Amino acid sequence: MNYQFKTILSIFCLFNIYLVCMGQNTTAWNNEKEIKYLENREDSTTWNQELLTRDLDRNRETKSEPITYGAFPVPKYELLGQNSFKGIGSGGNLIQGIKTNGKTLLYSYFLVNSNTLNEQYLGNKENEIFFVIVVLTDFVDSVNFTHAGVQIISRNNPDYIGQGFFKTKKDQIDYVAFLTAFREEFAIINMRLFNLKYGRTILIAPQTDGSVRSKQIKGPVLTESEVDEYIRTLLKQDSIKNFFTTEGNI
Repeated sequence: MNYQFKTILSIFCLFNIYLVCMGQNTTAWNNEKEIKYLENREDSTTWNQELLTRDLDRNRETKSEPITYGAFPVPKYELLGQNSFKGIGSGGNLIQGIKTNGKTLLYSYFLVNSNTLNEQYLGNKENEIFFVIVVLTDFVDSVNFTHAGVQIISRNNPDYIGQGFFKTKKDQIDYVAFLTAFREEFAIINMRLFNLKYGRTILIAPQTDGSVRSKQIKGPVLTESEVDEYIRTLLKQDSIKNFFTTEGNI
């Protein structure tokens, strides 16, 4: 076996190892699993009856906004494998807000914890923030808290979706955002569509004439422990200050 042939053989072996590794890194979720999951949605023997009862009870007591939260039967989460779901969450600053040049900014975010289906993308991160919205407002109800709301649900597991709203004196900003097991991620804000692959942070500035301005920010993958400081740092940038304080904003 000559040297040239050995070299070619070595490259070929390395390439095959690379393909195998790439295959392993992309099989956490695939079309076959997606189809089985969709079948389970319609198979009553796979449903989690406890979750369905809980959702029915919740819907009798509360109303979600902007989209009604339906009590759909869902497959047992453990059917996707051990540790395939380890929790979701939402947060933000919905009450006190952040003051910028006399303007009030509120924000909220959605997150999903690291699990066996997303850990290849998260590395050592314990969770990931998949959507942040920062809204300029002129209305905060610090008594009844009717000015804002946020909600995230896991009933589409391994896909995750959240929704919420911010009220101004004359208008309302509604939003929905989702992240799928295939890493598709989008948000809808007052019927404007945002592809979150081009930035998971969305800034919203309602205008005095009734229109709305938006700005999409592409940054690092954030964890819950990092997001608050990230937003405060972001709001110190001159371009961001100008976006929220320019003439025509509420």
